[in-house]
Amino acid sequence: MMLAEQSVLDEMTGQTGWRIDSDSKADWALRKIAEAEEEYNRLAELADQRIAELKARKDAEATRRDNAVEPLKAALQEYFQTVKPSTDTKTQTTYRLLSGTLVQKKPSVKMSMDSDKLAEWLMSEGREEYLKVSPVWGELKKKLVATGGGAAFADTGEMVEGVTSEEVPGEFQIKGAKR
Repeated sequence: MMLAEQSVLDEMTGQTGWRIDSDSKADWALRKIAEAEEEYNRLAELADQRIAELKARKDAEATRRDNAVEPLKAALQEYFQTVKPSTDTKTQTTYRLLSGTLVQKKPSVKMSMDSDKLAEWLMSEGREEYLKVSPVWGELKKKLVATGGGAAFADTGEMVEGVTSEEVPGEFQIKGAKR
């Protein structure tokens, strides 16, 4: 028995060096275990009820916030369409205000790869210049165009195995909204 366990036993029994050495003491210990488990279960249930109540309150507050914020975001997005942007880049258009920045992310295409399949395909097609230990994704990606869920070399139109593409829709954002 570890020292900490013995000190708990000493505290519970009021006796130093107390040990279970009879059926009566063993039965007493089992009752104490059952009492401790019962008390834990009661408190755990109470805690679970409180957690559920707090989660419900949190969800209600989130809904209240969304109901207040979504119409304002929609109105800002509509307003954004009527103003001259502060910046207009390849990936986004922005309009700065004192309390934050309106940002319209432009639609884009996200390409991803299956390294093993792509490496195998590059080897079979004699395009080892795009391989190191694995495909040289950064360089290869510059040479590709998205084609219906896949990708092809821009210069030849040759489909590339092991690369997928998906359309990423544009997104309207508000950054740094402050009072």
